[in-house]
Amino acid sequence: MAISSWGSPEHVPFLAIPMRTAMQRLKVPPPPAGTPGPLSRPTPEALVGLLEGGGFSDVEVEDAEVTFEWESAEDFTTFIKEIAPPITAMIAPHPSDVQAETWVAITEAIREKIADDGTLTLTNLVLLAAGRA
Repeated sequence: MAISSWGSPEHVPFLAIPMRTAMQRLKVPPPPAGTPGPLSRPTPEALVGLLEGGGFSDVEVEDAEVTFEWESAEDFTTFIKEIAPPITAMIAPHPSDVQAETWVAITEAIREKIADDGTLTLTNLVLLAAGRA
């Protein structure tokens, strides 16, 4: 059995920056520990525990990096809208003007990472785990 999980938020900026920005803007508290989500198993120990709890043995975990590139901050925000249901679900219940303001805030927050040529490149930690049945 092999699984993967994103690392801790400080090492997964493509999710952490928009998530943190939306939570601050909407005054949403962090989810309780253990709540399922894209950043809910951010350590090798968490993945080992998950696989061993499922009956797997000889569990090994490796770090890897995933780098994403976008042409602009606006392209990044469009990408997040399309691939990050936890973020869109957090924003969706709010009035349309608040939704729009939150997406603009996410775009502005990511702008700090823009290169001189206007592009955005973010490298993210992913944990790869495997165990034997």
